[in-house]
Amino acid sequence: RTAESLESQNDEQIEGLGLKVKALKDLTVGIGNEIRDSTVQLASMNDAFSETGDILSGTFRRMNNMAQRQGCRWLWYIIFLVLVFWFFIVVWWFRR
Repeated sequence: RTAESLESQNDEQIEGLGLKVKALKDLTVGIGNEIRDSTVQLASMNDAFSETGDILSGTFRRMNNMAQRQGCRWLWYIIFLVLVFWFFIVVWWFRR
């Protein structure tokens, strides 16, 4: 009886270990899938940021060309817009 009892306990422990190994395998497969998905998403974000950087550099280049053609007048327009925007933010902040 003792041998049979020990054998059945061993079988139960082996089954328990098998379930734990399966759970660990599923977990590692899930982690691998998440890493692959994250890598694809990061690559697409990198492409989007690169494209945005290209667009912004073109915009800044055109803005510099415009500034060189018009002199310093554009700077006063930008300062005026920043001050107006700041004024609206301050008024909004204190009215809350």
